[in-house]
Amino acid sequence: MDGILIINKPLGMSSHHCVSRVRKALNTKKVGHSGTLDVEASGVLVLGINKGTKLLNYLNQDDKRYRFTLAIGKTTDTLDHTGVFMTEKPIESVPNIDEILSNFIGPYTQIPPAYSAVKVEGKKLYEYARNNETIPKIAARTLTIHTLKRVSELTTINSEHFVDCEVHASKGIYVRVLANDIAKKCHSVGYTQAIHRLQAGTFTIEEAVTLDDDLASAIIPMNEALRDMPSMIVSIPEIQKIKNGQPLVLNHHAEILKCIDENGQLLAIYERNDTYYKAKNVFI
Repeated sequence: MDGILIINKPLGMSSHHCVSRVRKALNTKKVGHSGTLDVEASGVLVLGINKGTKLLNYLNQDDKRYRFTLAIGKTTDTLDHTGVFMTEKPIESVPNIDEILSNFIGPYTQIPPAYSAVKVEGKKLYEYARNNETIPKIAARTLTIHTLKRVSELTTINSEHFVDCEVHASKGIYVRVLANDIAKKCHSVGYTQAIHRLQAGTFTIEEAVTLDDDLASAIIPMNEALRDMPSMIVSIPEIQKIKNGQPLVLNHHAEILKCIDENGQLLAIYERNDTYYKAKNVFI
């Protein structure tokens, strides 16, 4: 049971609780995730199982794709539907949502929200917020939004407007902040009524399983989990060197490379160093 498991995390469950459930179901302590998904968000959560935990460092920089419901006209302290309503600012005229969304594609700068797990001076931001303490200033982050599009019609209920959107962006984006930034471009304020992660790297919601499924049979093998990483079948003498963590001289040009045997089993991950490759992770 070594590899990657893709869970469709339910609403209302923390990523940590999800990891605990999988540990219990698979009877192993070695389970970790490649990046936290908010309690009030659902969808793709990438877990490493046993030796698969060593692959998470290669997956946690991956792009993400989300579908979210944007509410315009009000905002909450958490910037999502679980928070306390703080501000109401109805829009005077219905905006051209498609045009506004197009302005966000490319480099995008945002500041993590007060209710987030970002650590400052050893304490998470949401701990400051919940304790009514002064929230430390945190530097803005520049991300990349590859695509951002509307996937539903704009609907209006009382003074609020709702629309479903999809975003494909680089690691670390806070969809809640993006939602409020979009609403600001509409001369209003906003929050997310729902967030669903559709994809993390190459892993999609279509291959995700629930916590009630047969988890052991759903584990993606180590080699397959690193789908985008260049690979090379190594010889028997090279396999012996790999076992000893020795460098390899390989006829390849990739900066990082997975070494596999003729049966497709992942043996190690090697990194290029001038004229040779040095071992980063060995799995045999």
